This record gives sequence, C-alpha cells and structure tokens, in this order.
Amino acid sequence: MNIAYQKQPVGFDRPSLVRQPSVLEYKPLSLQKPQALTSYYRSLLFASASTAPQPTVREVSSALATVDARERRSPGFEEKAQGHIEEHLYSSERITVSNIYPNPASEYAEVDYTLNASVRDAKIIFYNVLGSSVAEYALDRTDRKLRVNTREMPSGIYFYQLAVEGKKVATKKMLVRHQQ
Repeated sequence: MNIAYQKQPVGFDRPSLVRQPSVLEYKPLSLQKPQALTSYYRSLLFASASTAPQPTVREVSSALATVDARERRSPGFEEKAQGHIEEHLYSSERITVSNIYPNPASEYAEVDYTLNASVRDAKIIFYNVLGSSVAEYALDRTDRKLRVNTREMPSGIYFYQLAVEGKKVATKKMLVRHQQ
C-alpha cells in the first residue's frame, strides 16, 4: 500500500511528529472464480439443521466438477429453428421440469413436468431468502402440471428447488409480487 504523507503545520492541537496520509491508494479484493465460494454458501443456505457436518469448499467444488453432463440438456438446432424453446429447470432422460411461470407471480405459479416410471420421488421445495422451507410439493406421476398458490406468500424473493429421489438437482429464483 502506497501512502503519500503531507506535512502538517505545527500547532497546539497537532504536534509536528504526527504524519497524516493525504491519499490512500488501494486495490479492491476480487475473486477470479467465485463459483466454488458461491456453491459453498448456497449449500450452507439450503442445508437443514439436522444434517451432518457441512461440506468444505473443496468437497463442494469437486462435487460440482463431477456432475454428469448427460443430465444437462441444451435446446437442439431443430427446437431453435422452430422457435419452440422452452426453458427447463431440469431435464434428463428420466424427468423434465420447466421453469416456474409466470415469474413474477401474483396469485399462482405453474410448473410443467414429465416423469418417467423409474423416478420414485420428485418434489419442488420453496425457500425464503433466509433459507427456511416455506412449502413443499410432490410431483405426481399422473399429472403434468403443478399449480402453486402464491396468494398466501408475502411479496418477496423465493428460491425453488427440484429434488429427485432426495438429491437436490436444480435451484432457481421466483419473485412474488402482489398488486396493491
């Protein structure tokens, strides 16, 4: 850190031995790749109080590195050309779940999904900003759409998370904004 000093006049309130900096030069601290740090704090936010000790940053970053690339699907050329691109929260051979809509929601929000017969348990969990679970909805294999009542939720930001067979696979944000 470079500090440039400025001479002060001698007076009764300031002795001549005290040097005061005229300009402070500093470089702000920045992270080059904050993904590991973000995922670590996100895991702390969504972990329940009854779980075992929290994973370290190294464990979280190595777990993220081993995510199976086949579970993530991007829209193909045909879908782009036809203009039928639907954004998915999560998509694999076994399950496909759309993003919640409308977002922001006022009275209700909906999620479209399809489940394969091999999926035993799938649910969407809603969290408030502090990480407390607000609501939990099981995805029924016989249905194709989940309708979430947001009238009772206070206006604000919520996280919704898809859990497939107990494994949390995707998290996104939802805004609830009620008309005044």
